[in-house]
Amino acid sequence: MGDHCRLEDDLTPTEFSRIELNTGWEFKQVGAIGVPEPTDKFASVAQFPTNIHLDLELHKRIPDPFMGLNEYKVQWVGEQQWLYKTDFAIQTKPGHLEKLVLQFDGLDTFADVKVNGRLVLTANNMHRTYRVEINDQVQVGTNVLEILFDSAVIRGKQLIEESGFKPGVTPQSTDPSRLVVRKAQYHYGWNWGPELMTCGPWRPIRLDRYSARISDLWASIGISVKDKSAAVTVTADIESAFEGDTVIFTLIDPHGQLIDTSDPVSIVHNSASTTFNIHKAQFWWPTGYGKQPLYTVGSKLIRKGLVLHERERRIGLRHAKICQTPLIEASGTSFFLQVNDIPIFSSGSNWCPADHFVPRVTNGKYRKLLEMFVQANQNMIRQVKVWGGGVYEEDIFYDICDELGIMVWNDFMLACGTFPADKAFLNTITAEADDNLRRLRHHPSIVAWSGNNEDYLFATLFKTQYDINDKYPENWLKTNFPSRYIYEKLLPELCEKLIPTTSYHPGSPWGGKSFNDPTVGDTHMWEVWHASSKPYQDYPKLGSRFISEFGISSLPHIKTIESYLVGSSLSERHPHSRTVDSHNKETLHERKLATYLVENFRYNYGLEEYIYISQLLQAEAMTCAMRAWRREWKGPGREYCGGSLIWQFNPTWQVTSKALVDHFLRPKMAYFTVKRDIAPVSLGLERKTIKHRRFKYTRAFIDNETRILGWATNVTLKSVTYTLNIKAFELSTGKEIFDKTETKELGSNMTTELFDIELPATMGGPEEAVIISSCLTNNDGVVIARCTNWPQPYKYLDMPKADITVRIDGDKIYVRTNDVPVKGLALYVEDADSVGFEDNLIDLVPGDEQVVVANGMNGRSVTYRYYGIDF
Repeated sequence: MGDHCRLEDDLTPTEFSRIELNTGWEFKQVGAIGVPEPTDKFASVAQFPTNIHLDLELHKRIPDPFMGLNEYKVQWVGEQQWLYKTDFAIQTKPGHLEKLVLQFDGLDTFADVKVNGRLVLTANNMHRTYRVEINDQVQVGTNVLEILFDSAVIRGKQLIEESGFKPGVTPQSTDPSRLVVRKAQYHYGWNWGPELMTCGPWRPIRLDRYSARISDLWASIGISVKDKSAAVTVTADIESAFEGDTVIFTLIDPHGQLIDTSDPVSIVHNSASTTFNIHKAQFWWPTGYGKQPLYTVGSKLIRKGLVLHERERRIGLRHAKICQTPLIEASGTSFFLQVNDIPIFSSGSNWCPADHFVPRVTNGKYRKLLEMFVQANQNMIRQVKVWGGGVYEEDIFYDICDELGIMVWNDFMLACGTFPADKAFLNTITAEADDNLRRLRHHPSIVAWSGNNEDYLFATLFKTQYDINDKYPENWLKTNFPSRYIYEKLLPELCEKLIPTTSYHPGSPWGGKSFNDPTVGDTHMWEVWHASSKPYQDYPKLGSRFISEFGISSLPHIKTIESYLVGSSLSERHPHSRTVDSHNKETLHERKLATYLVENFRYNYGLEEYIYISQLLQAEAMTCAMRAWRREWKGPGREYCGGSLIWQFNPTWQVTSKALVDHFLRPKMAYFTVKRDIAPVSLGLERKTIKHRRFKYTRAFIDNETRILGWATNVTLKSVTYTLNIKAFELSTGKEIFDKTETKELGSNMTTELFDIELPATMGGPEEAVIISSCLTNNDGVVIARCTNWPQPYKYLDMPKADITVRIDGDKIYVRTNDVPVKGLALYVEDADSVGFEDNLIDLVPGDEQVVVANGMNGRSVTYRYYGIDF
């Protein structure tokens, strides 16, 4: 350092400058394999950042892969090499002690980078940020940057052959070679997405010039909720620091006002830090529990009075951790998030990429999807782009989660298989994790990291060598489940170093004697739909301490289906056509969906009816699960279930899937039922039949007693008192046979059991269907929560035709039944994208007019459908 300091005395340091290399890009095919009409001419890109499918579609070399059966026509694209290039200008050669660095935020996936024909970088990991110094490669004037992308699927197969690695892989993937390639796993095909093997510069490329820079800025935060205070220790890591360099730190409040500025801080071992103490601190809270104020920490690198580089981060003052503590009157331990000393029941969904082609997802689409997430009362999102089969999400995704108060459970990008753990693989995983932890650790929304998605489950499925009592990591590398080393040593050590105050969980699911132990850790609840395909009515019996995946498929909106049927024959407009089937990637989906439908409903086979009935199925199943599992949030020491996350919130394209919102942001009906079931205050009902034998051995003389149990969950932090009304109706006539009203107090942040009553008798005898309706109203007569309970399965009910009145006043739709109870009333408008329903798919009982707000009605008419309307 001493020699450098003397040389520096005669030089003026260079301030940090950055150029976005986002113009002038062209691409072409190289060394075409098996393609009828290859071309060696460069063509312009569709956008930047980009990927190959977007560029080829622009020039009509391929059809839209999302349309019809086109996915299968474009498979050749993923087996080719593609060259991208652009020019950039340099006015002067880099000076002494000055750096010229190319930064690649994302190269998908195997890429050789050349500057003026000289190789400067060989990349092999889509999830990494690469930086390479090019001082010796540039010239004054025009310089040429070229990136040659190789086929990831072919390279993966070659790596499998060369290494001898024997992957264990699930039917989710079309090719086991994905396990040795650091590429988004969903690109190889998943049970909700197409197989489209992308490549290209999928994230920004930048050219930096500087003498020194702030390479990282982060904050360690300690808070005292009781004292409303916080201590924020801000650290700046410096690249190419010199003796005498200093850093000045600033802290800005959520309103943009400067709170404090530090004195110049000397740099020691390439790092500088200071601590700000905040009184009357404004804490960051998950949505529904408070506001989301965001402070800004800033830093300036100073040399000889000149500001060389500035950097800042937005932060939130909060403390979050996963709590796993002994329970009262239950085995195992709890599993829930605690934020700022408050236990939080996590209600939400798993997030998938907002488009298979990530570069074309706009900031507006991210915001709209995440706003829809919060509007549905969801507070935690788990990702596959934050789930292990996708990508570490864009910065804007986390920024919006910070602003909206969405808690993020972030997986490392390892999913559904047994991965290698040789030296090269461990090195790339280390670099990948280090890059992304440093990039994302300032976000208050990220409350937990998980080592993988379902890898432990599949290690069990493939009967790998796993000894839970073996505590020696070097032994794990010698087994046929070597990636245990990644989840239980490499990643936790990195997290302890870089994010010591954020909880790390080895995998999802993880915990207990088995990797899906319902009493310890989290579980993926696939006994319904997958595995043994149990009835969805079994959801209440299949709960656990935290359910991080579960779901049932349904078809998307009719307009979404029609969007991929453009140009198809009329015969393809059928729920079981070849094209509609190809837009359902679920293994054995025909059997699964048909089984659940035939077990529960009567229905016809028209496309619109099939869409409705599949969405009704999904909605009823999600309601059954969410109400029952939330019921187990019983208060301190009795957090028997700490959260439930639906698989999934959104898909990557137009597909039949378990998503609550389809590719064009059109909510399915389950979106609305889930919104009601996880509202701050919600109601639940259970119908329980008790058999009484008249004597010990009889099979014939049995008296059935049917009871209705009711509960309310209040996740607000205040106890509330409401009026509870319970009514019962004969389904066939709509006659009211029971009416009871009483006052109930609901404890804060817990479930309160409300009643246990015998089902009222009817004039029609024991076979008469009885519908139970309950609601909570406040002192002003406003209904806070509703719930109905119907005999199941619905297919055994003789559904009477209903006399329904619909009245529209501005953006409000008033609906009521004039005679009999109605199941699953769905409201529709012709232009689905111009009206935003705040509620839908409602049950009606006589005497209870409901109001549905539909923003943007502007005089439009409404049509409706309910269960039984077509019988």
